[in-house]
Amino acid sequence: MKKTLIILFVLIVGLGLYAQKQGIDDMLFEEDNKSKQSENLDNDIIRFNFEKKNARRAMLYSAILPGAGQFYTDPSAIMTWGFPVIEIAMIGGIVYFSSQGNSKTKDLEKFANGEIITQVFDYTVNGVDYSYTYTGTRYNMTYQNQVQQILKSVNAYDIYDDGFFRLDATNTQHFYEDIGKYNKYVFGWADWYHTFATDPTQDQDCVLGEQSFVGAWVWTGSTDPQLIHLRRWTGNHSIENYLNDDLDSPVSPGSAIATPWRQEYIQMRKDANTQYGHARLFTLGLAFNHITSAVHAVLQTNRVNRKYLSDTGIKLQPYATVRDDQFTPMLGFTLKY
Repeated sequence: MKKTLIILFVLIVGLGLYAQKQGIDDMLFEEDNKSKQSENLDNDIIRFNFEKKNARRAMLYSAILPGAGQFYTDPSAIMTWGFPVIEIAMIGGIVYFSSQGNSKTKDLEKFANGEIITQVFDYTVNGVDYSYTYTGTRYNMTYQNQVQQILKSVNAYDIYDDGFFRLDATNTQHFYEDIGKYNKYVFGWADWYHTFATDPTQDQDCVLGEQSFVGAWVWTGSTDPQLIHLRRWTGNHSIENYLNDDLDSPVSPGSAIATPWRQEYIQMRKDANTQYGHARLFTLGLAFNHITSAVHAVLQTNRVNRKYLSDTGIKLQPYATVRDDQFTPMLGFTLKY
């Protein structure tokens, strides 16, 4: 409606000025001047040059491909190229940090049970030196099963049962997450096992049994044998201290000294998760870029449309024309919107 009123107003004003410009003689000799008027059709007083842009279309374009809506509205605008550059940067960040996270994940999986290592464990018991050379993976499921079986045998109605120990037997994502997350799966780390669960004076494959509950194993709760099922495991004495009757320094399974390998593994998981976290931030940035570009496209479209509509001031333009073989000065105006 507004556009229609503007056009009508322009036509009325233009016709009025045109009538004044013609004069009485032109009106009397209108037929004689038709040929002259046709020669001046290319010099219109009023020229309409306006193409309104669709804001919804611009928003849809930019929501799908940032910058497309800006290009549709105004190809020369800075953000027409700014949003695509940001889009490429976000995608590049996602690809790079995801790749870094995957690489670090493969490293930690290899560290846990993907390579065979050799480690010598040294002990001193009652002044006698012992050593044991371990060859195998850092995380050993056989060790985990041996030690957890002892806890499960405390009492048939205790919490330490098959429902408590549910570590995946295969190398699944949960397996790699659980061996670093839960203390109840610390037994599988070979450095813990050969520090707390084996007797260097005997066969190293002989794990300490129930007779060692009061000694090497540290418990909370009643010492009454009838209430043994209420005990809760909180840590261990190292086998070296236990055999040397040094029970003053129990070690919690979650402490750094319980198993340095596990601590290193946990740090590796943190590093991998940090890379994945960066990738997630870039993913959020990618989504934000689409949303921002879509909103900006609407604002830019409205701004461009308003610019055309606001640039409708009358511009007076002096010029000369030839009438009756004489130069006649004239004054016209241009309306652009």
